[in-house]
Amino acid sequence: MRYAAAAISNLYYNMRLRTKLILSYLLLIVLPLGILVFFSYVNIHRTVVQQSGIAYLEALKQAEKNIGFGIQTAHLIADQAQSSYDIQLILKTVAERPLTVSEELDYFSMLNNRVMNYESVQNVVHVNYYMLGSPRFTAPDSNFQHVNALRDEAVLQPLLKGEVRQGWYYSGDFTHHTFSRMNEMIYIKEIRDLNVLGKVLGYLMVEIDSKFVWDILKDIRLPDGTVIAVHKDGKQITPAPLGSLNLNGEAALQKLLLSDQEGIMPYKSGLGENYAIRSIVPGLGWNISLLMTEEHLGMNSRWMINFMVVLAVIVSVLAVVTAFFISGTITKRLMKLIRLIRHAEKGSWETDTSVRGNDEYSQLLRAFNKMSMKIKELIEEVYQVRISKQETEMKLLYAQINPHFLYNTLDIIHWSALRIQARDIAEITESLAKFLRHTLNGGKDHIRLAEELEGVERYLHIINYRYKGAIRLTVSIEDQVEELPIIKMIMQPLIENAVIHGIRPKADKSGEIKIRAWREESYILLMVQDDGAGLPPERLTTILEKESGGYGVKNVHQRIQVHYGQDCGLQFENAPGGGCRVIIRLKHQAES
Repeated sequence: MRYAAAAISNLYYNMRLRTKLILSYLLLIVLPLGILVFFSYVNIHRTVVQQSGIAYLEALKQAEKNIGFGIQTAHLIADQAQSSYDIQLILKTVAERPLTVSEELDYFSMLNNRVMNYESVQNVVHVNYYMLGSPRFTAPDSNFQHVNALRDEAVLQPLLKGEVRQGWYYSGDFTHHTFSRMNEMIYIKEIRDLNVLGKVLGYLMVEIDSKFVWDILKDIRLPDGTVIAVHKDGKQITPAPLGSLNLNGEAALQKLLLSDQEGIMPYKSGLGENYAIRSIVPGLGWNISLLMTEEHLGMNSRWMINFMVVLAVIVSVLAVVTAFFISGTITKRLMKLIRLIRHAEKGSWETDTSVRGNDEYSQLLRAFNKMSMKIKELIEEVYQVRISKQETEMKLLYAQINPHFLYNTLDIIHWSALRIQARDIAEITESLAKFLRHTLNGGKDHIRLAEELEGVERYLHIINYRYKGAIRLTVSIEDQVEELPIIKMIMQPLIENAVIHGIRPKADKSGEIKIRAWREESYILLMVQDDGAGLPPERLTTILEKESGGYGVKNVHQRIQVHYGQDCGLQFENAPGGGCRVIIRLKHQAES
């Protein structure tokens, strides 16, 4: 992820300004426009889906009403049979005693005429009377049968037991009874004695051709791929022309179809959102479901998304054209400034006096003109200074003779002291000469740690002439650390600070200075510790902030941070048991 971010960052910074401006315009216009189109489409699509669902639900409700009108015929036939005096007389007589021949002829003629009238009504396929008695005109295949023909049907048991008085059934509900046509709707109603409360005289069965129901459902204008499912008591009764459902793996849909819910209900099918628009036909108890995908319901939103896409494309093209025009006007002026800068790189300090306006570009061009004129003046001054510099360099060459003259003079004093047996003078002169050589070091900034410690020893040797050898020096260095390169003259100011502020304030003016050097990971750590008077707490916090009269510890701390970084430098603290301790932290660097 970090490399990808770095790659994108490099690509951005290497991109031309005009390209950046064009991309910025596109991001500021096209991206919000795309988001607006997307969310607008989502809202419009959702609204269209809802409104389409409501429209199909209303169409389904109207189909239910039409189906209701179609089944009213069966109810009218049953009501007429229930209220007919002749039917009451026939069924009561048949149930109570055997009929005479003349009665059988009269009753059969009367019932047959009624049945023929009923079966001439549209959608009525067959009308059957089921009687408690068995006159000779009853037969298994005729319109007049004994009640026993119904007793083997499990679906009719509630009716035969008197738990219900009427009911609608489907031909597929019957297991023993046969019908003249498939997919018939069966209406059965008991005929009761009008004179004796609760006495059942027989049953009337009206067979209705269900084709009119499927025709009504097919008349609903549905998108291609819509499935119409009709269920009753958990069983699908939809005929083949309207399609059948495979509910394997469709637990959500199966649960929905077996419920008695009505309305617009979404359900998941695979990866998509589908909808079931459901309603229950009154009287029949049929659950009619229109199974549609979200695409079916949102078909009317396609023209809207097409319109919005076209509009977005037009706006995007205008945005690109505008971006090219505006970015061109900006970068054209900047290219002029870049040409002036490139000429300046070649030494031709040209200026552009035709500056108009007060925008950022105009201010930048004016600043460049001022800079160009100033540089011209500085170039002229440099030519004047060059002659003076050459003269100064000659003087510096002569000044280089002075250190060698000083070394030679100290060497003469050293040997003269040895001739007169003044060894103290000879030793201090030799120490001073070597300390000065260490300090100058041929102009180099870096020396080995061993050379830095040697210079400290020479310096302390000179100081001990004043303190009559009362200051002792202990040095402890880890293996191979003494060969590491460090910047020179960082320990001598600390030794001087330890002598002046630590040991000299003591009554006997004597003490010990310990130096320790070791390596810790990529750092070189040096410790300078004395057993002197120590530093007051307020002095510890300000010792690296206050300027000293000469080359003090603040200067050393700043030099270390310049060479090695802000995590290096000096750290002062009072040592346990008395005295002051200084930790020097340096980074290990290969010697150049």
